Amino acid sequence: MEKKYLPKGVWGASFTPFDKDGKIIVEGVKEIMDYNIENGMDAFFVGGSTGEGTLMSVDQRMELAELMIGYNKGRVPMIVHVGSTDTATAVKLTAHAKSIGADGVCSVIPYYNPMNLDYVREYYKAISREADMPVLVYYMPTTSSFQLTVDFVADLVKDPNIVGVKYTGMNMEEFRKIKDYNNGEIQAYIGFDAMLLNALTMGGDGGVGAWYNVMTKACCKIYDCYVAGDFEQARALQWRVCHYVALIKKFAKPAIQPVGKAVLNSMGFQAGTVLGPFLPMSDLDQQAMVELLKKEGFYEFVRDCNV
Repeated sequence: MEKKYLPKGVWGASFTPFDKDGKIIVEGVKEIMDYNIENGMDAFFVGGSTGEGTLMSVDQRMELAELMIGYNKGRVPMIVHVGSTDTATAVKLTAHAKSIGADGVCSVIPYYNPMNLDYVREYYKAISREADMPVLVYYMPTTSSFQLTVDFVADLVKDPNIVGVKYTGMNMEEFRKIKDYNNGEIQAYIGFDAMLLNALTMGGDGGVGAWYNVMTKACCKIYDCYVAGDFEQARALQWRVCHYVALIKKFAKPAIQPVGKAVLNSMGFQAGTVLGPFLPMSDLDQQAMVELLKKEGFYEFVRDCNV
């Protein structure tokens, strides 16, 4: 059986709009998706860290996946995050994603409990046995003591469904080694928006990021310019994206979900609020952030990609 791979490019790690009672704001989800697709988004990453997936109940995670895949209507590929602290939940979410037409699944390495190679290997193989579609390993060192190695990833991708890694780490030499293995056999996506261009120069297949939902046109243009060989324009756009991400993150305490939703709300979307234990931004901080972003030309950049 020929191995299926995931699409290259820019994937939005979607924010999930919630009302004050913790219910998903359906129209908010739809309008942000439309904005992203209209501005060039290549795929969606559903219910990941940015989307507060691990703060939702299993039923709510399924509700979100059904909503987004149903509303997408095949416009772009949909990759569902199924990660959990336990294998049974991850397998259940994988089966659900398959049943509703997901194009792939991704799972964070199980967190909280100590992990070893055998535990993690069997966890992903259990997901793969259920999946019958591409499976991506989600490596985020800040959430787990488990250290991913190139050899371990190379072993995992021998599985017919496991295709690669969403790498949300800072070690670009490690990222390069993963991507270089066996002439690029392993798909590798960077999980930090500010490092998209860097990852592409290392042979990466694209990026999965939160701020792609906000600066969609600019981030997609970074990828397109790189592919077209316009490295100077790609560099200029990446610099501006990094600048604005740094400004916004000054207001993160420390989670990005409250500030990300505040930015989307300031752009006119129904991004709502966050789930506990996160807390929404204070009105004072929101006002200060919006004023700073206006002063720095953020909203014009989002609209026009002016560099």
